[in-house]
Amino acid sequence: MSAAAHIDPRIRRRRIEVMRANGRRRLRRVLILLGIVGVVIFGLIVVRSPLFDLDEVAVSGATRTSPDDVLAVSGLLQGEPLMDADIAAAEAAIRRLPWVFTVDVARQWPGTVSIEIVERQGAAALPSANGFAVVDRFGYVLERVATPPESIPVVAMSAGAALPGEVVEESIDAVRVASAMPNDLDAWVVEVTNDVDAGVKLALVDNGVASFGTSDALHDKYVALSTVLTRVDLTCVDEIDVRVPQTPVLTRRPGCS
Repeated sequence: MSAAAHIDPRIRRRRIEVMRANGRRRLRRVLILLGIVGVVIFGLIVVRSPLFDLDEVAVSGATRTSPDDVLAVSGLLQGEPLMDADIAAAEAAIRRLPWVFTVDVARQWPGTVSIEIVERQGAAALPSANGFAVVDRFGYVLERVATPPESIPVVAMSAGAALPGEVVEESIDAVRVASAMPNDLDAWVVEVTNDVDAGVKLALVDNGVASFGTSDALHDKYVALSTVLTRVDLTCVDEIDVRVPQTPVLTRRPGCS
């Protein structure tokens, strides 16, 4: 008689039940895996269908940058599968446009790419060949124009042949002084200059100057300058030195009391 004949029927039934339970579990796992694969395949088919093609590129925040220029450099192609749109490459390309400071590119299903732009702001105009270069507060050239915009101060130092997208490094200190200038000083300030030895100076009406030195502590320096300007007759002012804003120094012209 074989050993199998001596197995208790209850044990045999238990073994069979265990084997069947294990088989059912394996079958469930296989079915779940096949279901996941099927969903993924179906999803890929759907997102690559014409229903999910790139139908629209929505550009916002661009006032000085043409939406056509944004679309042209982005590399995004209407009609391509939205899934294939290279968002990172589009952001990198758009960021190189002169007026663009930051850009965020995102997919919006089913068929849109949104491009949100924050543009640079013109802070000063620098004389250059055949006109002026408009720069932001970091000395970044935004555009070249024949005449300086009335809304920004002129920094009397040459931008040379710098093109949009380039930085005029030597102008940064003076441009920062110009960009931080309070609006209520517009009536007193003619232009901002940058002397290699003496630092940044503001040319005032009636031929006076305000010496700033560097672009540090600008708030305190402008408060000191504004305080002096409201208390003196500018026709007698030769220099207002606010390089140490806590102790501004006023130099009067000869003959003025």
